[in-house]
Amino acid sequence: MRAIHFLLGLLLFLGIAAAGLVLIVSPAYPECLKLAVGFGASLPPWVRVVAGVLVLGYLFIYLLSGVAWRRRRTFITFENENGQINVSADAVRDYLGGLKTEFAAVVWLKSLLRVHRGALEVGLILGVRDGTRIPELCKLMQARVRELLAEHLGTCDLAGVSIEVNEIQRRKRSTPDSAVP
Repeated sequence: MRAIHFLLGLLLFLGIAAAGLVLIVSPAYPECLKLAVGFGASLPPWVRVVAGVLVLGYLFIYLLSGVAWRRRRTFITFENENGQINVSADAVRDYLGGLKTEFAAVVWLKSLLRVHRGALEVGLILGVRDGTRIPELCKLMQARVRELLAEHLGTCDLAGVSIEVNEIQRRKRSTPDSAVP
């Protein structure tokens, strides 16, 4: 987006600079300006409207491309006896992503965090292997999330840990044809 903004700005600058240079260097400066205004006035009204819309559209796109479209970072904030602590929700989300390595039954994991009325809500979306006892796995993961957050964030108010299983991957089974003699 920055490259587009730069190119649009460069074209805008060069156009304005060229028009200014033509006016400055032209020996018939007042007549040249009168000629340009007269030419514009002689055009049909719809051409003037279209030209105006195109110029305004170009300026709008230039300004819009300069706006930084950044996602607002959210922080988990809590206080202790020494002051306020802010922890990036992205950092906690990435850290909870490491739970996948702790549980062999988990194939993939996506963590979601939401701060609601000062309390942290954790959501885990995961895919598991075939044959996994899902209720037991979910209980263990909920307990582990609570333990990790208490251990690393301290006095964080945890509203709950919800787990959603979106995929159960089947094991690859060898067929009798593919068996090596």
